[in-house]
Amino acid sequence: MRVLDWIVVVAYIAWIVIDGLRRSRATNKVDGYLLASRSLPWWAVGLSVMATQLSAVTIVSTTGLGYLTGLRFVQFYFGLPLAMIILSLTVVPFFTRARVYTASSTSSAASTPRRDRWRASFF
Repeated sequence: MRVLDWIVVVAYIAWIVIDGLRRSRATNKVDGYLLASRSLPWWAVGLSVMATQLSAVTIVSTTGLGYLTGLRFVQFYFGLPLAMIILSLTVVPFFTRARVYTASSTSSAASTPRRDRWRASFF
C-alpha cells in the first residue's frame, strides 16, 4: 500500500473511534447504546440484520465460490430469509424477554474474570 492509502486507513479508523466516543456520551445505559433505546421501527432493524448478513465479504466470496465449485451452494442463501423469519418468531422473543443484548451476555451468569479475559481476547 502507498502512503496515501495508509493515511486514508488511519483517518478512517480515527474517525470511527472519535465518532463512537462522541455518540456514546449521549447515553449512559446499555439499552440506549446497543439497542437505540428500542426506538427503531421493525423494518429498519430487519434491514440492518439483512445488510449485516449480506456483507461485502459474502458478495466477494460467493462469486469466487460459484466460479470454483458451481452454484450448488446458492440454495443455502435462498433459505436464509425463511430461517430469519423462523428465528424472529421463536428465538428473538426469548432473548427480548431475557433482556439479552449481546452474545457475551448470555454466559455472564456463569462467568469468571479469567473467562471474561479469555473471551475478550477473541472478540
